[in-house]
Amino acid sequence: MELFGKKISLTTQIFIAMILGAILGLMFGPTMKALGFIGTIWLNCVKMIVVPMVLVTIITGIISQKNLSSLGRIAFRIIAYYILTTLVATVVGLVVTGVLRPGDFANFTGLASKKVVGSASITVAQFFTSMFTTNMFQTFAKGNIVQTLIIAVMTGIAIMKVANEEHKETLKKMFNAINAMVFSLIGMVMKASPIGVFFLMADSFAKYGASIFTSMASLAGVYYLACLLHVLLVYGGVLWFTCGINPLRFVKESAELWMYTITTCSSVASIPVNIKVAKEKFNVPERISSFTIPLGSQMNYDGSVILYGCVITFISQVIGAPLDVGTMVKVVVLSAILSTGGGGIPGSGIVKLFVMVEAFGLPTEIVGIIAAFYHIFDMGTTTNNCLGDLAGTIFVSRMEEKQEQAA
Repeated sequence: MELFGKKISLTTQIFIAMILGAILGLMFGPTMKALGFIGTIWLNCVKMIVVPMVLVTIITGIISQKNLSSLGRIAFRIIAYYILTTLVATVVGLVVTGVLRPGDFANFTGLASKKVVGSASITVAQFFTSMFTTNMFQTFAKGNIVQTLIIAVMTGIAIMKVANEEHKETLKKMFNAINAMVFSLIGMVMKASPIGVFFLMADSFAKYGASIFTSMASLAGVYYLACLLHVLLVYGGVLWFTCGINPLRFVKESAELWMYTITTCSSVASIPVNIKVAKEKFNVPERISSFTIPLGSQMNYDGSVILYGCVITFISQVIGAPLDVGTMVKVVVLSAILSTGGGGIPGSGIVKLFVMVEAFGLPTEIVGIIAAFYHIFDMGTTTNNCLGDLAGTIFVSRMEEKQEQAA
């Protein structure tokens, strides 16, 4: 796309589409709401390639490693990073909400609650058992990403362990070729991003209007502030001290990613954009990003646990029941555990939030009200989750680079 003889980048196109969509959604609500299906079609095209993309990117990410010990080192580093940042994220949510006390200014008069559906009762045994399928084709058909990821990891390791070098190279070439085809398809879909983003944003603002600035303003404002602080201080701090990357540069260079996630609210659909940004802006090899980013989409939920901390503290302020230190510690631990489970639950984000609130004996009615506006918060959770995946990927890449230079 060109304007006044100058080519406009896809990032700029998406940003313009977001602004125009928001404005027209507020001005012509019913019309834009009726046209929302256009954005849904584009999003469906993105989701259509999610399963093959996760499968081949994980497999090619594994088979591109020098050996299994290299894979193990990368896996250990990224998983440790995801666990630690998740624990810190909950603390950030608790502290920021505790200091600013948005619950003291909350007014739920006139807000309609939304019934929270779905069962969140899941045991440890059920959680781990559900990760392994009995039929991989059924997994692909249902779009179960966690099971797909497990299948991809097992397949990639199996290829690495093939004794016959000729057969191993044939398998590597085949999956690399499929990977090229999948990303070619992704490229086609991504060219239509501004159109899809425009209609998705217009539809969202047509549905919720200016409520983002009024009804849930106190909680939403504090939540987004907590997310911003987490990105700048935690992700930015890790990158600054270990990689020499300025936090503001990280935010600026990742603009294409966070503009995309704000619109789509899908960590999985954002995988190709995340890998692209990691490669083009931060020089991360695809052999690392194609493994760490899809993995992060399934186990890194920093944005979600920030919301848990914010909402629990918020509700405790609304009802006048302050949290003690012991309860806060329990919130941190339970958030970290719950955030990684229940991926197959319909509307799992709000259901997990419901479980968190119920677990601490707080009134769940307010969660029903939050559910009616969950899309507002989901934009933040997805964006924070994906930026965490990107920051972790850059961190691991630099650590690998330093280790190779020292060898």
